[in-house]
Amino acid sequence: MAEFHTHSSWGRTRGPKNIAGAVGTEVVTSTDLPTAVTDGYSTENQRYLHMLIDTTSGGGTDRTATVYGWNHAFGVWFILTDSSGTNITLRGDGAQVYKLVEIFGVDRVYFRMNTALAANDEFFAATSTF
Repeated sequence: MAEFHTHSSWGRTRGPKNIAGAVGTEVVTSTDLPTAVTDGYSTENQRYLHMLIDTTSGGGTDRTATVYGWNHAFGVWFILTDSSGTNITLRGDGAQVYKLVEIFGVDRVYFRMNTALAANDEFFAATSTF
């Protein structure tokens, strides 16, 4: 009898995978600092972080997310930076804004808002390998 091989990506994805669960699920953001290893979302060791904030229906007030990372080897939360050393943030000020950044194998991500999202605001995040 021939064996059947099932391919597995082991967390790697070609297309973005929503980190909050099912397609269309928004991530939970907070104005608090991350403290526990269980805060935020697992990245499944992906390379890219995709983010979308939509504040077009929230009254036009500035909503800025600062992205924090957790690395199991360090055991601490830190603000993620891009290759130039600039903090990774996403700002929606009455607009819909998409951003793609490399996260280079960070184990978890957390989104800290400067102010709470309004009821009509939306924030999504996904990860991918390619």
